[in-house]
Amino acid sequence: MNGLLSRQLALFYAYRLFATSYLWVPILVKFRIARGLDFSQVMILGAIYSAVVIVMELPTGAFADRIGRRSSMAIGAGCMTVSCLIAFSSHSFEVFLLAEVFAAVSMSMCSGADSAYLYDLLSAHDRKADYPKHEAIASSFHQVGSAAAFAGGGFLAWNNLAAPYLVTALTATIALALALLMKDEKAFPKRRKRTTSIAEIGRHQRTAVGLVFSSKHLRWTIVYSALVFLLLRASEYLYQPYLESRGFEIWQVGLVFAGVYVTAAVVARLTPTLRRHLGEGRLLALLLAILACTYLALEFAHGAWALGVLLLQAFANGLYSPLVKPIINRYVEESDYRASVLSAESIARRFGIVVFWPIAGSYGAGTATTACGVVGVAGALLLAVVWSITIKSDTPTKAVSRATK
Repeated sequence: MNGLLSRQLALFYAYRLFATSYLWVPILVKFRIARGLDFSQVMILGAIYSAVVIVMELPTGAFADRIGRRSSMAIGAGCMTVSCLIAFSSHSFEVFLLAEVFAAVSMSMCSGADSAYLYDLLSAHDRKADYPKHEAIASSFHQVGSAAAFAGGGFLAWNNLAAPYLVTALTATIALALALLMKDEKAFPKRRKRTTSIAEIGRHQRTAVGLVFSSKHLRWTIVYSALVFLLLRASEYLYQPYLESRGFEIWQVGLVFAGVYVTAAVVARLTPTLRRHLGEGRLLALLLAILACTYLALEFAHGAWALGVLLLQAFANGLYSPLVKPIINRYVEESDYRASVLSAESIARRFGIVVFWPIAGSYGAGTATTACGVVGVAGALLLAVVWSITIKSDTPTKAVSRATK
């Protein structure tokens, strides 16, 4: 591997390390309730966040494809800094809502752009076949960063419940600086000249959506991704009240979150090996089965058993991104539409949250946990019916490309 590629990969891994190191995750629910909200409002804010992501995803995906993935990643990190500073000073639903809007824009700007940047970086150096390996490494950096952030956030919140937001603003600013240090992908070879007119961006978005609907393999992989993502992200809202109901202090909650993400980091790094030995199809089935069963088991788990269940969910968390993203990227042959297709996948992931979380939240955290298990089982049964004729992950398939038509 040449020195230029190694340096760019190091910057990218560091970006992944800092960009999503959110110290506030373990205390999210507790902090908002301490500032006057109830659990139902907390879940509604989570649904609104996802709704904003849905609205922003395709425009920001087109922005990343047309203006630049590196620029999109930098703006996304900057928006997270603003979001944290607003949340730090918030004492009302309306101000928390403003913070969620900035956080959603941050996610939309980064979502898809980072993976597309990595894919094109490797492709420009004739290392496209190495993408699954480097996506796994980048995912492990993300998980390690999250683990350190969660442990630190728990300890900071023990003395000052709002402090994790200030430190997260700092880590997001570091991510912004790292993005600016990366090589602009406009200099990559084999990249078409980009235009930025409104009409061209509109045509770009329509083509990207057409790519998704033209491929049954891509379409059902996105459905699968949306279901798994719904169950994984629910943990950010459910673990803290669940663990407190089991007698854990807030600093211990942070350590449990950290342990979950350390485990996920190890699994992410091992995913290419697991794929070679077990095959994608078996891993996809195992991932969903673990999530569905563990959510149903949480209600009955106490003490060490509860931690064991969370450990299984950590395995699923680490497996998800380095397993699913290479499959989606494999089905998109034309690079100029890659970020937009990944943004369409993000829209699908967030849609279920918009519908499900306000309903589940209105019944309390305990009921929401059981509901996640029921949704997981129902989704697994649905996918089992259609999987054999729609997703054949273990068999090479022709990638999707209609960009030149």
